[in-house]
Amino acid sequence: MLENECVLNQFMVDYLQMLVSDIDESEMDNQPCEGFNPPRWTLGHLAVYTDYALRAAGARFQCPKDWHRSFARGSVAGNAPSEKPSKEELVAKIVSGFEAVRERCQSIESAKLDVPHTVPFLATSPLKTAGHVLAHLMTTHFASHLGQLSAWRRICGRLPVEPTKPSIDAE
Repeated sequence: MLENECVLNQFMVDYLQMLVSDIDESEMDNQPCEGFNPPRWTLGHLAVYTDYALRAAGARFQCPKDWHRSFARGSVAGNAPSEKPSKEELVAKIVSGFEAVRERCQSIESAKLDVPHTVPFLATSPLKTAGHVLAHLMTTHFASHLGQLSAWRRICGRLPVEPTKPSIDAE
């Protein structure tokens, strides 16, 4: 199930790793302008939302509870846990979390995806089923936050990052 979403999710996981590869730990809380989320918050947010994708796929949370308090919807950048997770920890949770989600998608029954979702703030959205929410977390939610990381990079003077292109041998 969700074959296309799994392919897109893997593409975005790879892209995420390229986006953050040159961000130093000392820059993780850099907020280039008021209201702009720094990399630590964005990565923390993506990490805890892998937990919600896991739950939608029938699995358990894997992130610490204090990450949920610090990085969930409605949290404020700069209110990181007392022991701030490193870039490496956050990326590892995102990678392993989405790997587990994609694994679950291989065997999830369509009937489990067809049930109404239970996300209150999405109640009036076009997303009606658990499958819709899972697909959203794997793709559109993830992509919007990758866009924020890309914008952060540009504001901080970095060059854009493009997904890897296959090399073409000159003949």
